[in-house]
Amino acid sequence: MTIYTRIKNRYSGVHFHPMDYTTLGYLLFLGLLIIPFHNNVLHWWVYPFAHLIVVWILTELIRTADQRPSPVLSFLRTFYPALCLAPMWGELNGLINMMFPHWANDFLVNTDLALFGVHPTVWVEKLFTPWLTELMNFFYISYFVFIPLGSFTLYFKGKQEETRDFFFLVFFTYTITFFLFLIFPAEGPWVILRDKHTIEPEGGIILRLVQFVEGRGSIKGGCFPSSHVAAAMTIALATLKSQKKIGIILFILSIGVAVSTVYCRYHHAIDSIAGIALGFSLFFAGNAILKKWKSSHS
Repeated sequence: MTIYTRIKNRYSGVHFHPMDYTTLGYLLFLGLLIIPFHNNVLHWWVYPFAHLIVVWILTELIRTADQRPSPVLSFLRTFYPALCLAPMWGELNGLINMMFPHWANDFLVNTDLALFGVHPTVWVEKLFTPWLTELMNFFYISYFVFIPLGSFTLYFKGKQEETRDFFFLVFFTYTITFFLFLIFPAEGPWVILRDKHTIEPEGGIILRLVQFVEGRGSIKGGCFPSSHVAAAMTIALATLKSQKKIGIILFILSIGVAVSTVYCRYHHAIDSIAGIALGFSLFFAGNAILKKWKSSHS
């Protein structure tokens, strides 16, 4: 019996959701992509094996949860993409230039200048006030409650399939933006326009909290398009679809996230504009994929 036949027999009866194909497909494809493209990647040979092992573990989790369902397995089977998000984000720090050794920094800076006639993150300094800085940083850090609000409120109402639909839409957006980082490596204005930023923002506890989080969770080069903005927009639209009141709140916050990324100097304005456009586009594209998949499995 060949390895292919063994794998086919083992997983033939497993109910895979588009969420699974997206998350596992991203991990597998990126792991394989590193084999031919590993420019300046330290210990690059570790990545294909590590990704393959993670894909196998997650596939076994899905199979086991399908065959021997339990509350714990059901939760893990539904929420494993969220548990993968931080490692997926973090590993990009060492992979940004694996395909292209150049940086697209000048393109982003020049695009902002062409659109606005100024560097938006420099111009915005004239608006700096402690209360506005706190508000913008509140919007920025509110991004971290988007996934819990959008998913928990579905899952704990017993809507497991709808929760997986939600995670598919979210991770469809994340995986596309992560691949775009590799194709279009670029750094944020807090790096490349540092010498033009002459005023330091003053705020309170929220500013310090954001600076603490960003000091430990930011990556070099994950700039265009803004995955924070794209994901926030997709999550807000996905939540509006199923939970209108929470969705309205998240949509308002998502606009705040887009503005705050520029005010707080984490992104060029074009990054946020592209993030909004991408979030909208991938939400509708993802829904079309879900609709077609469900019609073929009904």
